[in-house]
Amino acid sequence: MDTGESVSGFTKDRGRAHANAGETRTYAGGRRRAILSAGESGTFKFTLLDLTFDQVETLRSWKGVPVEVRDHRGQRFVGVYFTVDIDEDKTPTLYNVAITLETLTFEDGV
Repeated sequence: MDTGESVSGFTKDRGRAHANAGETRTYAGGRRRAILSAGESGTFKFTLLDLTFDQVETLRSWKGVPVEVRDHRGQRFVGVYFTVDIDEDKTPTLYNVAITLETLTFEDGV
């Protein structure tokens, strides 16, 4: 997001998950209650297909940096990722990259 650079490609294995941190506790008389923490955590998993070596290196350099991810459905996710899982494609010069984006709370500018 800082530089305006982008990496784009076709995707597969896309999925979203949303979770709240919490636990259940047992109290007197065997009653069980849910204890929740405020806020929701989210992840967006996807695999980018047929990337060049330079695109893979760009993605590697963005680990731990807030990024914006958009898809063909018009969805927009702002988050950070810490792992770039790289698989070689059948074409000798291309790679497939799996990323799990941890979504962040993000307010658009002024």
